[in-house]
Amino acid sequence: MTDQPAAKKLSARTLSRLPQYLRYLEVMHAQGVAHVTSAQLAKALGCSDALTRKDVAAMGHSGRAGQGYSVEALRYTIAHILGVTSGRRVLLVGAGNLGTALMSYEGFGDRGMHITAVADSDPAKIGQIIGGYTILDINDIGTDHDMELAIVAVPGEVAQDVADILVDAGITGILNFAPRRLQVPDHVRVQTVDLSAELQILAFHRDGTSG
Repeated sequence: MTDQPAAKKLSARTLSRLPQYLRYLEVMHAQGVAHVTSAQLAKALGCSDALTRKDVAAMGHSGRAGQGYSVEALRYTIAHILGVTSGRRVLLVGAGNLGTALMSYEGFGDRGMHITAVADSDPAKIGQIIGGYTILDINDIGTDHDMELAIVAVPGEVAQDVADILVDAGITGILNFAPRRLQVPDHVRVQTVDLSAELQILAFHRDGTSG
């Protein structure tokens, strides 16, 4: 049995693990697997069995002895919480090298996210067709759109100005690739991806294993 919970009742740490759960469950679904145990989920995520049971219980699911959890039911619940069942329309800001790479990234569509518009502030790019998108002027982005999320892939020195424009345009979620911390109102959520920091962490672990 399931009792669909409100996402806001889940802890931030549980929410951060949901995409990993969903990725694993989608693989199981594609393989025709009907049930999955907490131990299997724990192994896939590299965490404890007790933690996965706690996460799944927080989503309103209980397993059956000897079977575990329904892959389809748990998969649907997580997809619903993450908002990938209806398709989220996303604005990409930045048509440089990183932005162009993100335009062609197929993983967004697999997770129910769709880049529907691309904007930039460079006059040389505005109006041009790049990666199949006609580049819009970021300064012309108003509130007349159906997008809640945005990806910021611009240089650090202009990132805050871009964030201010997005907030004024009603964007409530920002995935930030710019190398700086963004200041936004409390109702706007920012997830920052610091590629250089991740690479430094990787180098640290690599040095630790090779030394």
